[in-house]
Parts: sequence; structure tokens; C-alpha cells
Amino acid sequence: MKPKMVKMKAGNIKIPVVMTTEKGRIFFQFPFNRKLMAEIKAMRGSKWHGYDEVNPRKIWSVKDCARNRFQINYLCGKNPYEKYDSDLLIVKPNRIDIVYEHQIEMIRHGITRRQCILACEMRTGKTLAAIEIMELSGLFNWLWVGPKSSLPEVELQFETWEAGVIPRFMTYDRFRISIKDGTFLELVGRMPDGIVFDELTKLKNATTQRSQAAQIIVEEMRAQNPDCFIIGMSGAPAPKSPVDWWHQCEITCPGFLREGDQNKFKRRLALIVEKQSMTGAAYPELVTWFDNEEKCKICGKFSSEHVGETGLSLDHPFEFSVNEVKHLYKRMQGLVLVKFRKDCMDLPETQFRTIRIEPDESTKRAASVILNAAPRAVTALMLLRELSDGFQYKEVTDGTEKCSICSGTGSSMEPYDPDNPEDPISDEALQSGRIEYKEDNCYTCNGKGEVPKVIRTAKRIPCPKEQVLIDLLDEHEPIGRFVVYAGFQDSVDRCVEIALRYQWDVIRVDGRGWAYFSVIENDLTLTEKEMLARFKNNDIDKIVFIGQAGAAGMGLTLTASPSILFYSNSFNGEDRIQAMERIQGPGMDLNRGATVIDIIHLDVDEYILDNLAKKIKLLDLSMGRLREAVLEKTNE
Repeated sequence: MKPKMVKMKAGNIKIPVVMTTEKGRIFFQFPFNRKLMAEIKAMRGSKWHGYDEVNPRKIWSVKDCARNRFQINYLCGKNPYEKYDSDLLIVKPNRIDIVYEHQIEMIRHGITRRQCILACEMRTGKTLAAIEIMELSGLFNWLWVGPKSSLPEVELQFETWEAGVIPRFMTYDRFRISIKDGTFLELVGRMPDGIVFDELTKLKNATTQRSQAAQIIVEEMRAQNPDCFIIGMSGAPAPKSPVDWWHQCEITCPGFLREGDQNKFKRRLALIVEKQSMTGAAYPELVTWFDNEEKCKICGKFSSEHVGETGLSLDHPFEFSVNEVKHLYKRMQGLVLVKFRKDCMDLPETQFRTIRIEPDESTKRAASVILNAAPRAVTALMLLRELSDGFQYKEVTDGTEKCSICSGTGSSMEPYDPDNPEDPISDEALQSGRIEYKEDNCYTCNGKGEVPKVIRTAKRIPCPKEQVLIDLLDEHEPIGRFVVYAGFQDSVDRCVEIALRYQWDVIRVDGRGWAYFSVIENDLTLTEKEMLARFKNNDIDKIVFIGQAGAAGMGLTLTASPSILFYSNSFNGEDRIQAMERIQGPGMDLNRGATVIDIIHLDVDEYILDNLAKKIKLLDLSMGRLREAVLEKTNE
């Protein structure tokens, strides 16, 4: 491309720049200026060519992509932020008598911005707002991408609201695979005019395959129609890490955030220092987020802490930092609409109820043995959780099965060093690349082609949690709806058996998928949408929803039940938070409210619950800390 002379902002002045596009890169040549250099370095794929081995030049280049074009337009004096700064369009929703004021703002935001994020807390009605956006867009070729667990509920809402536009629904996994194997257009027919990414936090990490797949499709959509709709919906307006925002913004509007990648973005928001590992390798370590102006810009300490171990001042003067985290939300205004449920809806506060049951002496002894014998804290936590639920998993041999390594042939290609064929492969041989392969007996099955088939069984023991569930089912019988979450598959099965024994129909959702069990109707086959419809309606007198939080805790509406029982918890705090929200929101009984019930059987139950509330990583727990914590609770 012929060189083009432009002027680009560098602080308060403009610098003449010769800009050339060549082979997928944009080259810049300009007089030395630190501020303009900083802008170029912040772009994606920035490179200084002064150190090139071939044809070194005093010139910068960046990748030719949408995000860099966005930033270049801004530096050249154009305003790519214009559509995000403009007033929202006045639109009349099709369901004007039903939608809330905050949903009208969501609809106006989506219709005006077209490529944006609805960062609105769970249960604020994002799905209905998205339906309205689709209908008001005048476009019919839409794609809806979401987690597998939430799609049945979304499809049911489209039917309930008699939506005028029905998108093609696709899970994130199906979406990722279709991009990878090239079948995407076969599935959707043609490139969508609009796409909704439900639970946009699934795309927060730029390096995952599904994030890269999303980036490919939205770039192709923009290439065909710059005004296409790209709507991201997130139920977490305040992510755990501010860095999570970068790629979510990049999907919807590349270049809106100045930094060219997540690392550059993180280094603006946090104090990062280079540390050295035991092997001598350098690695970046996050010292603190810049979330308070009272933190020192250089060391991250508050002014009151700005002294060394001897009480003397540190080796540098205190410098006030900029609250970059707070400023981030201002930077995202126009692109991201943030709504918290407490500010939108007058719903009753969630009530918490804890039922404590005393373990018998044999259970206490078993817990003590586990604590003393388990090799690691994570193992002890798992075994204690199983014991609290009244079982222990055990692996047993059940015949044989085909070896997965050699596919039953009994042989496999094994690597060896031809210079030393009898010796183990050395690091030097690996580095030199002289490794060759020869056919040999499979090391897994030793040439037999079969290996022992190991299956996991659960040995059950009497558990007082059973009676708690029976009592709660009886308590909720007049309502006819109840929700139960359990941390293990065997615990789910146990709850299902109890519910059926007491004449409750059951919807079971866990890693095995969806299943419906009826106490009256035999050989009943229902779709996931039909199961949810039964739970919401009064066609069946008594239905209990039983699932694992990780598989059935996202995107579902279970407001027909006023209560959730956590028979047991997993290690994942996000799964619990998502599951808790299922019974609260529009459609709930305001008089009954929402109650979350937990059972404390062993001390470890309370310990896990406390740590989930504090969002502490239980997998980082040491055995010593676990033993100390459990003993501390036992001795209270």
C-alpha cells in the first residue's frame, strides 16, 4: 500500500506520521516522541524494527486488526467512541406493560450501541431484554451461544414470551468445535446478523479455544456488516479479577480499551514485580491491585505501612497511585451497562437457615482416621465430604477392557535414543532431536491388549442427613416445589431415591445430563424444556429439582420453590453463588421469600461453607491447616 501521511495525537500535540500497510501489519515512521511511542507500544502485536537481523529500520509496526484500527482512528483525531457517547435511542418495547424500567434501559442500550455488554446481575431479566432487542432490531438471523445448563431455560423463555425472533441456539462447546472443524456455516446457514453471548464470562480468557472461536466469528461478522449486533450478557458486574473485563470488551468492541493484550491491561491495573524462581527463571508476580489512591505507586504499601522492618522509611519516597480499578468502570461507560439487582428490584433478602445434626461415635472415629491417614489435605477434604454424606467411594476391578493406549493391539511405538538404545532417553538426546521410534509391547498392558476394568462404587452407611431431607420434603409438601443441590453423584442418587419414596416426582440434573422420574407415569420421556415447564406450572402436585451445582446451577429459573437445600457443597464458590440465585427473581412468591438451607453434619461441612463464603481456594489448603481448623471447631 502507498505510504500515507497522517497526524497522530501525542499528548496535547500532533506528530506527523508516515503510515504504511503491508502484509498484515501497519508500519509507523515518526520523529522521536515518548508519548506516541507509548500509544504504539500499547497496541496489539507492536514491534520495534531497529533490532531486526535483516533490514533493521527505525520504525514501529503493529498488527493490522480491528482493535488497532480503532485506536489509530482515535489518535488521528477521529472519534470511534462516538456511538458509545451518544444518547440512547427512545424505543417502545413490545411488552411495555411487563418490562421493568431497568430492562427498558437494557433494551435501549442494546439497540443503540449494537455491540455492547449487559453486565447485569443474575435474575435482573437479561433474557427478556435480549428478546426485545432481537425483535426491535428488524433482523431475524440471530445466534444465541450459552452454557449447556442454561439453554433449556432460555429456550423455554422464548416460548413463554412468544418471541417474534427465534435464534439458533448453540452451546459454547458446540460453537467452539464447529469453528475448529469448519462446520460452523453448515450449522447456521450463513453468517449471523446478530449474536448473543450468554454468560460472557465464559470468554474472559483470551487464550482459550472458545474465546478464540468467538473472536474469529465476530471479526467475520463485522467484516460483512460493521453495524451487526454483538451482545454480551454477564451476570457478574464485578468480576473477581478486573483483568476479566479485557477480553469481554475485546469481543464486543475491539480497541475500546487502549491496552493491546491482557498482560498490558493487567500491568496498568496492578503492581507487577519480576521475581526469580528456584530454577533461576524470572516470572511476574502481582503485588497488589491499584484500587486505592493511598497505596504507594512503587511498592503497593499504604502510607501507614511505608516503613521497613527496622522502623525506618523504605528506600524510596511514598508516591500516591491512581485508583485504576475504579477508573476502569468509567473507561467502560457506554460499552458496558452495569445493573445490580438490589438497585433494580424490590425483592426480599435471602434468608439463611443452618440445620446442625450430631454425628454418631462411629462416624467421628472414621473422620479421625481420615484426618490422620490421608496423605494430602485435598484427599482428606474429599473423603470427609463423602463421609458426611453417608458413603465412601471405592474403586474395584470388574473384568477387563481394551487398552486405550494401544487400542487393543498389544503394541505401541516407543521412543528410544539410537546412540544408546538400551538406556533411558537423556535430556541431551531430547534436545538434539535424535529420538527415533520402534514398535514394542505396550507398556500399559504389557502386550496383552487388555487392562483391568476399574469402576467406582459407593459403599453407603446410615446418615442423619436423610431424615433432614425427609422432614424438609414434608415441610414443602403444601407448596409442591423444592430444590436440592448435592456435591456428589451418589448423594444426588440418594436424594432422588428418598424423594421418589415419598411420592415426589424428580428432575435430576448432574454430569450425566437431565432425567425425569415420575411416581405415576411409566416410560416417560421429556425434553429439558418440558421438565422445566412442569416445575413452573401446577400440572404435577409435587416436583423436586435435584442436581449438582456445577451442572445445574447456572441460568435456570426455579422460582416456583421458595427454598434451596444444599445437602452438601463442592469446593467451587461460584457454583454455589449461581445455584443460590435460582429461586430468587421475577416470578418468586414475595411473601414466602427465598431461603437457603445448609446441613452441618461433620465439622468439615462448616469449614468448607465458611471458606466458600470467604472465597478462599480450598485446593491450596495444607494438611496441617486442615487438621488445625477441624480440631479448632471440634474443641469449641
